[in-house]
Amino acid sequence: MYLENNAVSTGKCPFHGAGSEFKPFDQTYWADPYPFWENARQNEPVFYHPELNYWVVTRYADIKKILADPATFSSQILKEALVSLSPKATQILREGEVNPKSTVTNDDPEHKKIRRPINFAFVPKRVNEMESKVRTLVNEYIDRFIHKEKADLVADMFFEFPAEVLFEFLGFPKKYLSEIKQLSEQRMILKFGNLTEEEQQNEAHAAVDFWRLSKNMVKEVADAEITPDNFLGDLLRYRNGDDNILSLEDIAGLLYGLLFAGHETTTNLAGNAFRTLLTERHAWDKICADTSLIPNAVEEVMRYNPPVFYWRRRALKSVNIGGVEIPEGGNVLLVMASSGHDEAMFEDPEKFDIHRINTKDHLGFGFGKHFCLGAPLARLEVRVILEEFAKRLPNLQLVEDEIKPIVANLFARGPKELWVKW
Repeated sequence: MYLENNAVSTGKCPFHGAGSEFKPFDQTYWADPYPFWENARQNEPVFYHPELNYWVVTRYADIKKILADPATFSSQILKEALVSLSPKATQILREGEVNPKSTVTNDDPEHKKIRRPINFAFVPKRVNEMESKVRTLVNEYIDRFIHKEKADLVADMFFEFPAEVLFEFLGFPKKYLSEIKQLSEQRMILKFGNLTEEEQQNEAHAAVDFWRLSKNMVKEVADAEITPDNFLGDLLRYRNGDDNILSLEDIAGLLYGLLFAGHETTTNLAGNAFRTLLTERHAWDKICADTSLIPNAVEEVMRYNPPVFYWRRRALKSVNIGGVEIPEGGNVLLVMASSGHDEAMFEDPEKFDIHRINTKDHLGFGFGKHFCLGAPLARLEVRVILEEFAKRLPNLQLVEDEIKPIVANLFARGPKELWVKW
């Protein structure tokens, strides 16, 4: 029935070439997806995908327009799994009372209410205070594997490092670190993967565990005799014991979001940065010779090979995007990675250029009201990682035959393993 309604509302058949050719979970596509999106931008920049039941948007200007218009395009779709969950998985989540409030998944006025305390706590001072701690931590990780002949940078550093930084920033006990990393990966698969009913049930239980752990972590810090001088302490001071301002469950919901987005994406960004820079060897040699080039190199990675490949919205009314009518209630898949390769925005976009003048205009961290809160911290982490590697391991190179295939999903893209030698 939905397909029939869409066909009527657009006045034409929604089935097009790109819609039938797009195989989002196929490993062949996922290994190198950019040629497909180059073809789509040129020939069918907005198309309907019947299997996913999503309208897919590929061009920079169209994606930016959608992100800038939260009154028309709702973020609440992000509360839902990409693939409809089975009744049993839904029951598990409902019985586990997994309903956290988040800036990412809410529209105004709820978004504004939740974002205000985060803006109160997530200030530049807090991020800047982290640099020396991040640099020390980077070198501790390097010290653990530098004596070896080779290392898997994902397993040996990028998997846990961003979470450890985040825990330090938020003020959470590190005893939960490994558990949170594992639960985060399961949560991503549940929300953005293509699972069997049995797999959905397993990952739903993991989501319940994640939510309960978030609440327990907040309660543990809130019950401490002294309010800590960190991000979580700032949220507790903002709350000032008043549930009408911000309840402990509200804080747990904020952390439920940050504990996922705040490190999974940085893990992928670090992996993509090293894989890209070491493949584009001239760029690696340049940043080793001149580390002042690193900040713009990080932005170019965000444009060229971003960690968040897709994002989602739902149309609250019928709207024309790129000459295509998206019906009221239509699901919209934003191909964020395609926007960074848009020829209309970036000259010679398939070229990786760390000197690119307008690379900061990428949409890798989003745009508008929902711009990524953690962008300053992610930029800091990857910049410091690159600075210390450039100083200590300038001869780093990929072990090409030991790069494990990327796990297919409709959210993030980054190497599962990244073997290097020096």
